[in-house]
Amino acid sequence: MDRKYLFGIEDGGRTAGMVSYFFVIGWSIGYFGFHQPNKNTLSAFHLRQTLFLYLTYLAIWFGLTLVSHTFVQSSGIFTIYLLKIVITLVFLTFWVIGLNAATNSEEKPMPLLGNFAQSVFAFI
Repeated sequence: MDRKYLFGIEDGGRTAGMVSYFFVIGWSIGYFGFHQPNKNTLSAFHLRQTLFLYLTYLAIWFGLTLVSHTFVQSSGIFTIYLLKIVITLVFLTFWVIGLNAATNSEEKPMPLLGNFAQSVFAFI
């Protein structure tokens, strides 16, 4: 049986990996449009990496927001704000590292999170 490729692209999972780094819409297009018709290890690897990266970032971001609005008084809000900026820059760095690996068709895990993401989302 001949496999169908979205837009006639056959690239071994590279496109699905690169597209998945563009948040919810990109991840959905990468998973449903590119990965489902032609499952391979490269696309699955980067889909796992990005899903874990985004979920971790959102959990930390909303957790800090909840803490800053609930427990911290006015003097501590500035500290939480600076911590959010640092966390955003760290996750942006992870995002660039992952996108670079997807562009080069490498299965290189992101620092700190990458290996754990592969085990947590092994079903993808």
